[in-house]
Amino acid sequence: MSLQSINKKTIAVLPFVNMSNDINNEYFCDGLTEEIINALATIKDLSVTSRTSSFYFKNKKVTSEEIREKLKVAIFIEGSVRTSKNKMRITVQMIDTLDDFHFWSETFDRNPENIFEIQDEISLFIAEKLREHIGHLEIEDKLVEAIDVPVDIYREYLKGRYYIMKLDYKNSVKGIKILKEIINRSPNFSNPYLDINLAYFNMGTMGLLPAFEAYEKAQPYLLKALELDPNSSRSQLNMAWIECWQNWNLKKAYEHANKALEIQQADDIYLTISNFLTVEGKLDAALNYLDKALQLDPYAAINHHYKGFLYYLKEDYKTAIPHLKKALDLDPKLPFPPIYIGICLLMSGKPNEALTYFGSLEGVSVKDLTKLGGETMCYAKLNETEKCNEGLKELETYLTTALLDKAFTFLILVNTLLGNYEKAVDLITQAYDNRLPLILLLNPSPILKPLKNNKRFKDIMLKAIPDNVNYKQRKKYKQALLDSNEIKKYSKELEQIMIDYKLYLNPDLSLKDVASYLELPANYVSQLLNLGFQKNFSEYINTFRVNEFKERVLLEENKGITIMAVAYDSGFNSKTVFNTFFKKIEGTTPNSYLKKNKKNF
Repeated sequence: MSLQSINKKTIAVLPFVNMSNDINNEYFCDGLTEEIINALATIKDLSVTSRTSSFYFKNKKVTSEEIREKLKVAIFIEGSVRTSKNKMRITVQMIDTLDDFHFWSETFDRNPENIFEIQDEISLFIAEKLREHIGHLEIEDKLVEAIDVPVDIYREYLKGRYYIMKLDYKNSVKGIKILKEIINRSPNFSNPYLDINLAYFNMGTMGLLPAFEAYEKAQPYLLKALELDPNSSRSQLNMAWIECWQNWNLKKAYEHANKALEIQQADDIYLTISNFLTVEGKLDAALNYLDKALQLDPYAAINHHYKGFLYYLKEDYKTAIPHLKKALDLDPKLPFPPIYIGICLLMSGKPNEALTYFGSLEGVSVKDLTKLGGETMCYAKLNETEKCNEGLKELETYLTTALLDKAFTFLILVNTLLGNYEKAVDLITQAYDNRLPLILLLNPSPILKPLKNNKRFKDIMLKAIPDNVNYKQRKKYKQALLDSNEIKKYSKELEQIMIDYKLYLNPDLSLKDVASYLELPANYVSQLLNLGFQKNFSEYINTFRVNEFKERVLLEENKGITIMAVAYDSGFNSKTVFNTFFKKIEGTTPNSYLKKNKKNF
């Protein structure tokens, strides 16, 4: 990635270093880092690397070049904390990764008891210095709200969160115990409830507990957190999950997810919206949102897994496998990638290789039926009837256990591979009657394509997902494709997409590419550009490119670069097109524009 292609309004906050021997200070250092990340993420137009990727660099020595290349950010924060009985010294530095220099540092000597004021003060200082360095940002008067609990309880809360964020079973249980004690002491403090919910959710997701058991334990804590604080970003995100996976109400799920996104940009929110789009079968749009999640958190294993999963759904198995393997490199305990690595091998015509892969799995994959289910699928493909039937019988024994969700999934897939379509639909009907979340992910499954014309299957899919693009009859084109209200609505959406994703930097961008972001046919988008902006596609996109060029060419860092090099970095792929559009839009040539504005250098 070239220096010019990195957005200057991107930042990472590396974990603050504990300069004291006291382990309690370690909890505070991690908590302070998280709070600053969350505070900065509320600033619109600022892209902040998420916790997982920032904490990937904890206790590692890194250069500004490494941070720039690995996190794709223009600026990063590093700091340290030293505490004594009555004094806390926090040192903060801000580094420009593009020019590799420390452009701001500050030392804060504060009373350790003023913990919330310290978090807000430092977050505001950082935000102000960022604005001075990179340009205008809208900054609220307060970025961190004080929590109405005593400082000693808050410190104990940070300790509990410290343990659950280690994401293994032993530390999660330890963290849950600490957080439960906090709830006993301060029952109206919402954070511990959310974090206990998170701990159980993570353990169920990662196979450290049976998923059914984990989610059942998590739910009362989530409901209490929502009762205490329904309007936080995390609460809205959790409500989005409930509306989708428990209530099957995608409209409300999107509403809550978008509210969470309005409060702060975070990779798990983008990932969640990508999940919802996947359920509807809108895979191109799901990839767009997933890429945004990866931009904010490139070291989150679940993000890489989900990208591989989306390519699997698109039947691009060769592309899917490296993303799935990358997820396992980042988190070898993540239970999902092995399922789809094996299935990708199977579906790309390598059943023997897939059988060997599933047979080699150990540990958590055995517990969550991946090995048994995967091998049974392979036997179905290889026509090894006896072994396949043995696998089916064993899978059926799990239908009365906490693993029924996974057992149903494999039974449905195996019967479909065998051509037992009515049996597969019978199983899907049972899963639907039991309101199992797996129903929502059957919709885009490539293995289930033979069921698409089965009336019973179609009816279930449309009951579960009314806006299902795979089964809903497509609208016939109207004479006027979009009405005036729709043009207004989609014009606003398109402008935001261009700001968020800077699609125009892609020199090969097409009308169909833009249409995929809006989830509209290309004909509609062509009409939208003509009636909403009075421009054709080239005029619309090249206007953004010209504005990008005007901003870049006057930067000090581009002083020695040729005009055309800057034009290419701005998305143009032709000298003629660049010169033609620049003169058409600006009424002058690029050279004349430069001469006139040389005083800005």
